[in-house]
Amino acid sequence: MNSPEPIESREPVADRVLAEQVALMCRLTTSPLFASTILGAMFTWLIVEDHGIAASLVWYAVLLLVTFVRWRVAKAYLAQPRSGADIRRWRVVMLMLAALAGAAWSVPGSLMLPTDREKEIVVTILFIGATASGVGSQAPVRHAYACLLIPFVVPYAIQQFALGGERVVSGLAMFVYIPVVLVIAYRQTDSIEQQIRLAIENEALASELRRERDRANQANFELHAQVEQQRRSTEHIAALNRDLESQAVELRRANSDLEGFSYSVSHDLRAPLRAIHGFANLLAQQLGGKIDTDSRHFLSRINENILSMSTLIDDLLEFSKCGRQPLELTRLDMESLARTAATEAVSAHESISPPEVTIGALPQAWGDAHLIMQVWRNLLDNAVKYSSKVAAPRISVSGREEGDRVIFEVRDNGVGFDSRYSESLFGVFQRLHRISDYPGSGVGLAIVQRIIARHDGNVWASSELNQGSTFSFSIPRVGQETNATRATSVESAR
Repeated sequence: MNSPEPIESREPVADRVLAEQVALMCRLTTSPLFASTILGAMFTWLIVEDHGIAASLVWYAVLLLVTFVRWRVAKAYLAQPRSGADIRRWRVVMLMLAALAGAAWSVPGSLMLPTDREKEIVVTILFIGATASGVGSQAPVRHAYACLLIPFVVPYAIQQFALGGERVVSGLAMFVYIPVVLVIAYRQTDSIEQQIRLAIENEALASELRRERDRANQANFELHAQVEQQRRSTEHIAALNRDLESQAVELRRANSDLEGFSYSVSHDLRAPLRAIHGFANLLAQQLGGKIDTDSRHFLSRINENILSMSTLIDDLLEFSKCGRQPLELTRLDMESLARTAATEAVSAHESISPPEVTIGALPQAWGDAHLIMQVWRNLLDNAVKYSSKVAAPRISVSGREEGDRVIFEVRDNGVGFDSRYSESLFGVFQRLHRISDYPGSGVGLAIVQRIIARHDGNVWASSELNQGSTFSFSIPRVGQETNATRATSVESAR
C-alpha cells in the first residue's frame, strides 16, 4: 500500500495548479473580447429604437469598459510570474471581473428587450451566441464560468418567467441550461486540472531525469578520468618497475663485481704482505746484535702494521664472503651461540680485566648458524673492547619474541658514543673512536649488518657518551617463513 504523499510535496503542486488556472483564465479572457465587442454592437443596434440612442450607447460603453478592464488585468497578470498570495489576489479580481461582465450582459437580456417580436428573437439568438462564447472562453475554469454565467443568464430567465406565456418555456430552458452547462464546465475543469497536474509532475520528473542524467554524465566523466588516470598510473608504475628491475640487475652486477674485486684484491695482498713480513724478519736476524734502537723500533712498527694490515685483509675477505656464500637455514640455539662467542671474546682480550658477562634465556631463532655466530662474535668482541676501560665492566645479553620476530640485545657499560652517529657505525671502515685507543679494522659492524640483512632482519644501536651502548638485532623466529627462507628455497631448487 502506497503511503500518502507528504503535505510539503503536495502544497507546491497545488500552488502551481492554481497559478496555471489563473493564467488559463487570463488567456481565455483575451480572445472572446472581440466577440463581445461585435455582439454588443449588434445588441445596441437592436435596442436603440425602443430605449433610445443614449441609453443604448451608455450600456455599450459600460460593456466596452468592463471588457477593456478585463483585458488589461489579464494582460498585466500574464506579463510576469506570480506566486503565493499574489496569485490568490489576482484570482479574486479576475472572478469579480467575470461576474461584472456577466451582470453587464444581463442588462439588455432582462431589462432592455425590444418590443418587436422579431427583434426579440434576434436578441435571444445573439444572447445564446454570447452564452456559447462564454462557454468556449471560460468553461475550462469552472469558478470563472460560474461567475460569468449565473449573473449573465439568471436575470434573463427571471425576466422570461415574468413575461409569462410562451416565454415561460424560454425561462425554464435557461434554468435547466445553467446546471447542465456548469456540470460540463466542472468536468472540463477537472480534466484540465488533471492535465495540468500531469504536466507539472511530468515536468518535475523530466527535471529529475535531467538531473539524474547530468549526475550520470558527471559520474561517467569522472569514471573515465579515473580510468585514464589509473591507466597512466599503471603505465608509469610499469615503467618505474622496469627501471627498478634494470637498476637492480645493474646493482647486483656491480655488487658482485665489487665483491669479486674485494676478494681478489684482499687475497692478492696477502702475498706481498707476507713478503714484507719475511724480509723484515730476515733483516732483523741479519743485523742481530748490531741493530740500533731506532732500527729495532722501525722494524717493530713494520711488524705491527703488517699484523694490522693482515687483520684488515682477513676482515675484508670475511665481509666479502658473508655476502656471497649461500645461506644454510636451520633452527638456532641462540643461547649456546652467545655463550660460545662470549667465551671467545673474553679469551681474545687477555690483557684487560675480564668483564662480568650475563646471558639470559634467549629464544630460539631461524638462520645460518655460521653467519649468526659471526654476529655474536663481533657484537660481544666490541662490548668487551669498549667496556675495558671502566672500573667494573659488565655485559648483558637478552632476547625476546615480538610477533614473527625475535629481538636480541647486547648491552655494555663502556665508553658509549653519540647516538647521532649510530647509523654510520654499520658502514665499512666507520669508526667513532681513535684506533690507538680501541684497535680494530672498522669492518666488524658492517659484517653484522650484512649478515642480518641477508636474514631479512634489522640491526640498530643506541648509546650515550660514557653511559654504555646497546646493540640490537632482529631475525625471524623459529618456523617463520621470510624472504631469506624463500630465497634459499629457490637457490636449492636451482
